[in-house]
Amino acid sequence: MSIENYEQIEFVSEGAVLRGRLYRPVDIAGDVPVVVMAHGFSVLAAWLEDYANDFAQAGFAVLLFDHRNFGESDGTPRYGFDNLLQIRGYRDAISFVATQSGIDKQKIAVFGESASSLGAQFIGVFDDRVRAVVAYTPVCGNSATKFDTSNEKFDWLRENWSALDLSTVPARELAVRMCRLHEGEGPVIVEGDAAVSYTTRMRKKYPGDWSNQVFILQRKLEAQFNEPRLPAKYLKVPTLFVIATDDQQPVCELLTNRRCFDLINAPKQLIEITGGHFGLAYRDTEPYRLATSATIKFLQSVFG
Repeated sequence: MSIENYEQIEFVSEGAVLRGRLYRPVDIAGDVPVVVMAHGFSVLAAWLEDYANDFAQAGFAVLLFDHRNFGESDGTPRYGFDNLLQIRGYRDAISFVATQSGIDKQKIAVFGESASSLGAQFIGVFDDRVRAVVAYTPVCGNSATKFDTSNEKFDWLRENWSALDLSTVPARELAVRMCRLHEGEGPVIVEGDAAVSYTTRMRKKYPGDWSNQVFILQRKLEAQFNEPRLPAKYLKVPTLFVIATDDQQPVCELLTNRRCFDLINAPKQLIEITGGHFGLAYRDTEPYRLATSATIKFLQSVFG
């Protein structure tokens, strides 16, 4: 099979234009399954292009886009991170790609990595068009995470995720830094030398509108869309978790990630790698090869 091609795309989400690429496999006739992908906390869609290339070469279309307020997408405040808006961004990306020729609308998967893995899980529950979920280094919490015994919080989230008028719940901005670079102000979200190495390497490889300064947008709601342990047990579609047994991030604790995986009441697969939170991000490494190979086989098993 020849290498894929792609086109620049854009679509509207909550009044902002979001932008990205639609990759298509070549030499394949008919409609193909599609993977809707977005980046994690404070990175760029371009940083995931190796995944998109490999998935497309394996026969899948891939819609890879920048979240609102990041990269090539519009939206303010710049570098404003809002889980709810990102979930709605996935919704609108699915709506867009479902209108494109050559796409099998009955075979839509969503992909998230790190922070966006949470959004991918939520949309996998909320949106009936989603047929599979892929979560790399998922954010599920740590030993202090308390798992809900009641469905009350999630029922509220399910009812309000798409229809809630956000103008009635303005966001407060909390300034933070992605990693321990001497750029920006506020507490560091992703500690460790590996985070510094990752962002330094990727911003050199993919010059673009990246910032170590991020603003977490906080809203006063009945329940929050950033509670990591919530969505897993409500998933009803095939789900792949790729977790790092040596993940350095406190909110990606191994035992808690395994517990979230155990709660998934759907066909599921767990792949465990070594290399830390960022190890599978580097092409031509064993963690990357293991993750992408497992993902392709998983998607092929789901979509046939």
